[in-house]
Amino acid sequence: MRFVFRFLQFAFQAYLRLLFRVQVQGREHIPRRGKLLLAANHVSGYDPFVIGSLVPRVLYFLAKRELFRNPLLGAVLRVLLHAIPVDRRDLGHTTVRRINELLTAGEAILLFPEGTRSRSGQIGEGKAGVGMLAAVNQTDIVPVRVDGLHGARGLLWRRPRIKVVFGPVLSVAPFLQNGMATKEIYRQIAAAVLEQIRAMGPTVAAR
Repeated sequence: MRFVFRFLQFAFQAYLRLLFRVQVQGREHIPRRGKLLLAANHVSGYDPFVIGSLVPRVLYFLAKRELFRNPLLGAVLRVLLHAIPVDRRDLGHTTVRRINELLTAGEAILLFPEGTRSRSGQIGEGKAGVGMLAAVNQTDIVPVRVDGLHGARGLLWRRPRIKVVFGPVLSVAPFLQNGMATKEIYRQIAAAVLEQIRAMGPTVAAR
């Protein structure tokens, strides 16, 4: 299925460039191997597909549990798109266990530390979940900033401009120097991720 996923990445990237004018920066910051979390701001339903098509490796991502209620759609999301169902209010033990298994196996996972899509397009506050996953698994984080997708619809005759920036790796080691991680450490990691995403550029207006 990894071959199928890579094919879908290629196909969606071609589709994406038909509908949008895409600017991508920083893909060199993404390690090609080893466990990794990618943490992005969330402004559109396009976000996981746009980011997923641009990451140069197989990727898993979190998707709201409601999408899996349809058995057929749920199977497609799980098997072909490597989606992991999640309750947006609480990660839950089953989800956390699955994420830990994937990170132990050296996989990359995309998540949205704000926990839900921003209705205003502005970057909100990060929830402690991203910090917990990074600390428990001692996994570094690549921050990702998406601009221009909020309220945008891709059209062949009017292609909005969007920008995706992959930032330098945020190491979790400095946060864990004083021993066992705590909820405060989790919050500090989440705050550092969102701070780095905010610093990665101004919003690009959809056109």
